[in-house]
Amino acid sequence: MKTLFRRVWHGQDGQVLYLFAVLLIVLLGMAALSIDIGFALHAQRELQASADAAATAGAIDLSNNLSANTAYQTAYCYSGVDNSGFQSGGQASLVCPNGNAFGSNVYADLPGVTMVSGYPLVKCLNTLKDQLPCSNTAGANAMAVEEQVTIPTFFAKVLGIPTLTITAQSLSSMKGSSAIPFNVMVIIDTTASMQDSDPTCQQSTGLSNPTQEDCAKSGVQTLLSALSPCSSALSSCGSVGSDGNVANPVQEVGLLIFPGLSNSSYDVDEYNCQSTRLSAGNGITPYSSTTNYSVVGLSSDYKTSDSASSLDAGSSNLVDAVSWANQSNCTTTKYGLQDPGGEGTYYAGAIQQAQASFPTSGPRSTVQNAIILLSDGNATASGGQISSSLQPNQCTQAVNAAQAATQKGTWVFAIAYGALNSGCSSDGGAYTPCSALQAIASNSSDFYSDDAHGCASSANPNLTSLTQIFQNISTKFSTTRLLPWGTN
Repeated sequence: MKTLFRRVWHGQDGQVLYLFAVLLIVLLGMAALSIDIGFALHAQRELQASADAAATAGAIDLSNNLSANTAYQTAYCYSGVDNSGFQSGGQASLVCPNGNAFGSNVYADLPGVTMVSGYPLVKCLNTLKDQLPCSNTAGANAMAVEEQVTIPTFFAKVLGIPTLTITAQSLSSMKGSSAIPFNVMVIIDTTASMQDSDPTCQQSTGLSNPTQEDCAKSGVQTLLSALSPCSSALSSCGSVGSDGNVANPVQEVGLLIFPGLSNSSYDVDEYNCQSTRLSAGNGITPYSSTTNYSVVGLSSDYKTSDSASSLDAGSSNLVDAVSWANQSNCTTTKYGLQDPGGEGTYYAGAIQQAQASFPTSGPRSTVQNAIILLSDGNATASGGQISSSLQPNQCTQAVNAAQAATQKGTWVFAIAYGALNSGCSSDGGAYTPCSALQAIASNSSDFYSDDAHGCASSANPNLTSLTQIFQNISTKFSTTRLLPWGTN
């Protein structure tokens, strides 16, 4: 017996089997935990994707000047939060545009996602205020979203870990952060009414007694300052070609006016410090099918770089048409676009010419087009001021021209500047100046008004200065941007 025991005790046969059994338990445990970790990482990616979608969607609402509450609801609708999460988050009655009462980024393998208490949340980030002022309805320039979900474990339960709680945080700026290629044609009313004073833009123009034309030109300066002539990755846009464009331009801008010019030889008088004063019969011509409304074609020489803090006055015809700075012969009362009037108001032709000026071939033909019209909207040209064939239904003609442009994919923005709720006499009551401009805009969020005479924009009621309006429009030519969490 003693010999048998000694033989068993000292025998080495089968030791590998014991070691294999022990290692197999360890390996199986590691494999089991890797499954739990893998599922957690997969869930984290899905949760982060839904949080990013929610923050971006909410930020777009801020760009469109919608309320904070509307932006919150939009964030929920693009989140990964299911119906029970809607209810616990105080959104029990919310029905999203797709007809569902849960987020459009709900994942079947990730049920039970909720918003962390206090989110979604609109923020006014100081680091963005110079570029994206918080002057919209929500008083914010960014949307923050934080989602959370508790997921079960498969094998970690044996270690006393039955569930894992994961979170995803996302912060998105409103539009205005990253430029999108655009062709933009700006149409400015230069009729006699634009000679009226408008003290509301004293600060933006730096003038003690600015006219409406001064305010309009200042507004265009605001637009140009916010746009991107070339890639933000370049320290300089480089040399400018004879067409007023840099190599590989991002956002090109052109300028049209009404009443129009007899021919293109008078264009220079709209940006050379008014060395020749135009008037009806002297450069300014009656409205007809051949009238020239263009002052500056699509160009990208308005800034020397995307990050330039000032416009390139003195070198860019586009800038010189709206700025008196850096030109030796200009004064604060004699610069840029003239406003002689003399031919009444008719702007349908300018809209048609703006649309016709967009490239139809080459690389810029695939770029998004936009038209911005600023006017009081009261088309009143009559008699010798306009061809007889154009006299009837002048506001209707403008609406039809704008809607035709929209149907071709062009974004049309309308700015009612001093517009009345009566007028458009040639249209037989079909339109007022205010309603015509509303109908000209591609959609309600693209209609703006200074609300000087009761012509208000329901989508942008708090944006009434031209500086605010042009700043807001500029954000439409850019995208939102995801920011590091914790950006202030």
